[in-house]
Amino acid sequence: MSAPKPRIYILHGEDEQARQAALARLREGLGADDPAALDYIRLKGETLDLPALHDAALTIPFFAKRRLVHLVQPLAAPPLKSPKGRKAFLALLERVPPSTALVLEITTTLPPKHWLRRWADAHPEAAYQRRYALPDNLTRWIMKQAAEAGGRFTPAGAAELARRVGNDAAAARQEIHKLLAFVNYARPVEPEDVAELTPAPEHPNIFEMVDAIALGRSERALRLLHQLLQQEEPIRIWGMVIRQFRLLLLVREALNQGITAPQALAQRLKIHPFVAKKLLPQARRFPMESLETIYAALLETDRAWKTGQTDLPTALDVLVASLGR
Repeated sequence: MSAPKPRIYILHGEDEQARQAALARLREGLGADDPAALDYIRLKGETLDLPALHDAALTIPFFAKRRLVHLVQPLAAPPLKSPKGRKAFLALLERVPPSTALVLEITTTLPPKHWLRRWADAHPEAAYQRRYALPDNLTRWIMKQAAEAGGRFTPAGAAELARRVGNDAAAARQEIHKLLAFVNYARPVEPEDVAELTPAPEHPNIFEMVDAIALGRSERALRLLHQLLQQEEPIRIWGMVIRQFRLLLLVREALNQGITAPQALAQRLKIHPFVAKKLLPQARRFPMESLETIYAALLETDRAWKTGQTDLPTALDVLVASLGR
């Protein structure tokens, strides 16, 4: 006879993509992978009351092998703010029947002594717990992920990708598969491959300089420009300025159409959600008319320095000074 399945699944940790993949596998295994399935229900902790969770967890499945109740951020539930509420919650967990799989998804790591983990440790027959942590050493993790996918990275290639994605495991996963496909899984991914396909992180002063332009602070905008010119080649700065205002124009257009969520913007513009989140407040500072005027000025500046009417650093100086007025 096979061992009984867990009734409570505690999935915690900061690696969102790994958590979601685990949840998808669980749903598929239970036959509840259709988002519209009658045997799947998703609840949010911040709006949860215990009677609603009780009813969801104790309802028998209709068609699937088991009913899957997915509770997101359970620790945000108002009843769990008090010892009495937590006691009632744990008592409810013990009453969850074998016909239900109750998934508690928590987006941070729970310490070993947390009251929920202590309960799970005391009920190993009923509870499954798994931490989905971000890697401590992203370079080594990239090389391991590539090997598991059937490809290879050189240590230098993995280090370059780690530098470009920061501590974003989800972005690293996407880039790993893209880069392995680029080399056709036939050779290791080198730093040059990463440089060609994976965007470098935006320089923070670009955002600050654009903010200063939006607020009409031309002196600060020029000061930030001069700092950038000491750190980067003018042609690279010019490319970043063009890209920043092009993205702002697209974000402003999306805002005017009622698209305000960073995730939706990221999907629409094919950019990372983190970048979309940073662009949103900037785009709100610019009316569409202002961005269209700025973009026209960028095109004129581009024409001027490419035809030899001025050099690029001077063109940037004049442009930023005029835009910041």
